[in-house]
Amino acid sequence: MPEFTTSNALVLSAKPLGENTFIISLFTAENGRHLGVIKKKHPPEIGTLCQATWKARLSDQLGSFYLEETKSYAPLFLDDMPRLHVLSNLCATLDKSLPERQSYTNLHAQTLKLLNDLLQDYFYENYIHFEIALLSALGFALDMTECAGGGDKNDLAYVSPKTGRAVSRAKGLPYHDKLLKLPRFLWQETAATSEDLVDGLALTGYFLTNYLGTLPITRNRILTDIQRRKNG
Repeated sequence: MPEFTTSNALVLSAKPLGENTFIISLFTAENGRHLGVIKKKHPPEIGTLCQATWKARLSDQLGSFYLEETKSYAPLFLDDMPRLHVLSNLCATLDKSLPERQSYTNLHAQTLKLLNDLLQDYFYENYIHFEIALLSALGFALDMTECAGGGDKNDLAYVSPKTGRAVSRAKGLPYHDKLLKLPRFLWQETAATSEDLVDGLALTGYFLTNYLGTLPITRNRILTDIQRRKNG
């Protein structure tokens, strides 16, 4: 009977299967995104870390999870909707983008770091950096080290939607309506404005949309929160 036990498994989603039965999607370090059935009156909250044991009669079956919750992040943000929306979108995006049972050890470590970084002031910037890491893990790495057209690498301003490579302001200006904006905070240590955050989400969202087809609806809530902060 195949089985495994893992710690720091992140609950990505929980869908009802029957009375007191749910299909749980977890993001684990060793086994990537992994589904299983759990029998419980109430499923664990999205964004909860667990120690998880999975068992099945055969390795290709859905199997069952037995969970011991270790930390739940959602209750930390009940009075902080912007952070709660980022947490919800993080889980929804991972659940939609990661293939089943494929290990993403580094991405899992980066996910745990982001969960803790949500408590920091620059959580939007950290989240956008995380989406860049997610794209890289999925095989869509963005290159922001130099200008694709041989321009000034110290004045990058755009990204090619075809190649994912950065373009300098001077080289990209004639084609600015065909390029994606590259906010400076993504390649230099500098503060981000609300407009920068929107541009950063548009950049990562473009490539995620190409991969996923559609993005989780939770992403719209993040953009609304940023706009409110800008207007407030």
